[in-house]
Parts: sequence; structure tokens; C-alpha cells
Amino acid sequence: MDDNQNQPPSDQNTPPAPPSPNQGVGSDADTDWEAEAKKWKHFARTHEANWEKASKELEKLNEANMTDAERTVAEAKELGRREALESVAKQRAQDKLETAAAKAGVDLTPVLEALDVSKFVAEGDVNAQAINNFVAQVASQFAPPKGPKFAQGLGIGPQGSSAAGQLTRADLPSMSPREIAQARKDGRLDAVLRGEN
Repeated sequence: MDDNQNQPPSDQNTPPAPPSPNQGVGSDADTDWEAEAKKWKHFARTHEANWEKASKELEKLNEANMTDAERTVAEAKELGRREALESVAKQRAQDKLETAAAKAGVDLTPVLEALDVSKFVAEGDVNAQAINNFVAQVASQFAPPKGPKFAQGLGIGPQGSSAAGQLTRADLPSMSPREIAQARKDGRLDAVLRGEN
């Protein structure tokens, strides 16, 4: 007999079974993602440090290979850059000083030109704390007193009442219709019309 007859018929049209989720390289069950992240972070930092070191070495080699004229030009550029940054930092310090003084209600105009704002600049950055301390000190010593600018106790009494120039109901019977119409046109009957008198 034939050996093929004793075996169950095989279905040649059935597709192969799909792979299980744990099959394959680097499956989720086998991978520690935190360790992978730390490893790649370490690689990135190492490469960054190497790049910085190589950049510095290249810069030193370029400086060593410069002619005197090139070196002078590079030094002048660096000096100009530093002066420009210093100038911008001083202007920013002056602006912050004026802003802080305005918020505190202190007028620094008389002393602003004589004031050396470079004292408020450290390493190219504006020292806001030093500015605030200075303005607070100036405000405590030289700030004008709080209150109105002009003397208020002149003794002349209240000025400009809403009833000033207004006619009362008692004035109306002695007036002609034409005078009443003119007073209304002039606005001298506004208080009566509002029901105040």
C-alpha cells in the first residue's frame, strides 16, 4: 500500500500560522527600555563631548596657523563683539533701572547721566536684584511724600457745585415764559428738570 493513503490529507491552501508577538529580534518582553534610553543618552553625551573637544582643537590649530594680519583681524572682531555686547547690556540695565524707578515712583532724571549703570551688569547679564535694591534705597531716601502735589488747605471752600448757576422752583413764578425758555436753553433749569430743586 501506499504510505500517502494512511496519512490525513494535508490542505495545501492553508496559510502559514502568524508569528507570535514575542518572536523576533528585540521583542518588548526582552527589552528594558529605560536601560536602552540611558545607554543612548550616554552615547549622545560622549559624542557631544568628543565633538566639543575636537572643535576646540581645530580652533587652536586654526589660530596657530593664522598669519599676524589674520590674528589681528580676529582679535579686532572679538574686541568689537565684546564691546557691542557690553553696550547692549548697559542699555538693558539702563532700561530696567528706569522701569524699576517708574514703578517705585522715583524720578532718577537728575542723577541718571552721572550714574554708572555698568555696576548693574555682571558677565554680560543685567543684575535685576542689584537694580531693585538700588531703586528701593533711593526711593526710601528721596521719594516725594505720598499725597497731592499742590496744597489742598487754601481755605476757599468748595468750588464748582452742580447747583451753581441753576434756578430753583421758587425762581420760576417770577419769570416770564420767554425767560423760562431762555433759561432752559442755557441749561440753568437742569437741576429743576432732574427734580433736585
